[in-house]
Amino acid sequence: MPGMPARDSEGGRAVAVRALAPGREVVYHGNIVGGPRHGARGVVRQASGRRVTVDMGTLGVWHIPYYFLSEPSVPSAA
Repeated sequence: MPGMPARDSEGGRAVAVRALAPGREVVYHGNIVGGPRHGARGVVRQASGRRVTVDMGTLGVWHIPYYFLSEPSVPSAA
């Protein structure tokens, strides 16, 4: 259809998953009981399907749906 963006070759999978490459820092925005705390930062280990494996240091490694993650507005001081 004219004016509509072209559908990607992966069947419409969200662009956000491809943008979350291994080694990239992310911030968790979910609020799930038993999960990491809201605002926790971590590093992407792997992105696949609808979830991302994130290493959150002392909080552990979590499999998180990509829509609960964003890139930090200010990188953390390392």
